[in-house]
Amino acid sequence: MAVGRQLRIRHCAWMTGLPPDGCTRSWRRSERYHSGVTGGPTSSASGSGSMLLHIGVHKTGTTAVQTALANSRDVLDTWQVRYPGRLMAHREVASSVMGRPLGWRTDGAKPPKEGLWGRTVAEARAYRGTTVISSEFFAESPEDVVGRIVADVGPDRLQVVITLRNLGRILPSAWQQNLKSGFETAYLPWIRRMLFTDDEATRNTIFWRRHRHDELVERWVAAAGADHVTVVVVDDRVREGIFHHFEDLLDLPRNTLYDRRGEVSNRSMTLAEAAFLRRLNVAVGGAAGWRAYPNRVQAQMVKHLVEGRAPGPDEARLATPQWALDRAAEIADEMVTRIEATGARILGDPGVLRERMTGPEEAVDDSAEMPTDAAISALLGALDATRSGEAGGPEAGGLTRRARRWLSERGR
Repeated sequence: MAVGRQLRIRHCAWMTGLPPDGCTRSWRRSERYHSGVTGGPTSSASGSGSMLLHIGVHKTGTTAVQTALANSRDVLDTWQVRYPGRLMAHREVASSVMGRPLGWRTDGAKPPKEGLWGRTVAEARAYRGTTVISSEFFAESPEDVVGRIVADVGPDRLQVVITLRNLGRILPSAWQQNLKSGFETAYLPWIRRMLFTDDEATRNTIFWRRHRHDELVERWVAAAGADHVTVVVVDDRVREGIFHHFEDLLDLPRNTLYDRRGEVSNRSMTLAEAAFLRRLNVAVGGAAGWRAYPNRVQAQMVKHLVEGRAPGPDEARLATPQWALDRAAEIADEMVTRIEATGARILGDPGVLRERMTGPEEAVDDSAEMPTDAAISALLGALDATRSGEAGGPEAGGLTRRARRWLSERGR
């Protein structure tokens, strides 16, 4: 074995804590892929100047993958992989190429950074290996932006990765995310509309723009080619699965990302917490009402509500009724069939996406019970955001009075 290769393997073992034979196997795979020999999972776009673009979608474990990649920045170059920047994800890069602010509070969001996308592409082309860019907001790119991304990077240098999850599992997560954006509609009316109403207004909701997965895959395959689009199936029952898929895509030794996944605090709200936040959104006036307050106030309040307490084991969770899960499975089966027809590579079992989940025959989406500590946690978050005038805008006392009135009306 050449001295240079020996030194690189020793450096790999020292940096990562892997045994030398693990680094040796990775080196051999890397040699094979980067010398142009095909047959591996990254052969369609790897090597010098290539880009792996992870475009989401939302609620499919993207935060976990991004956290692991960010935590691995110091070792990735060992395998000629880089995850640029200092933030966890590349939302600003997505904003730059899309030419618009991103998120529900676009009035308070950062404007797109002109030229950031171009610099990102140029740096990727200059790198001796694969650059990974990850943001679920790329999935919202319209057809013209998709075409520009492919043209700018170059189809032969690009591998698009799309993480997908069972639609029945996405429904409650997506609705709760909507609540954090000022949403006022209760869960059951919302899922009835999403699953059983087929009109232009419903098709154009943010939910279906993000989660009509077949149309998303078709759009990227049409622009980049089936050989340059990979679908990763996320199975919630196999915790390490998504990390291992990305390790294979990037030709990393097993557990490189899994061991650096960190602790991602992204738990679901309980039924009572969700009911509290929805009612508060109604009282404030929905997304439009929240615009009277700085982003920091609402964001900190939600963060404290979810992360500032540990729910008791007896607290009810939001449940999706069986009639909704049945319809979600029917839609998912249609989408997976169309995805398979595109010829895109699929990692994992598509049957996971088709699986018909089970739930109660009927469910409730509201609760008159609200743990006092949850209300206090949320209020403290809002107070913290306005402390010392850091956030500007309305005084904390206004939100305090709203919270006290809400609690007193319910006899708490």
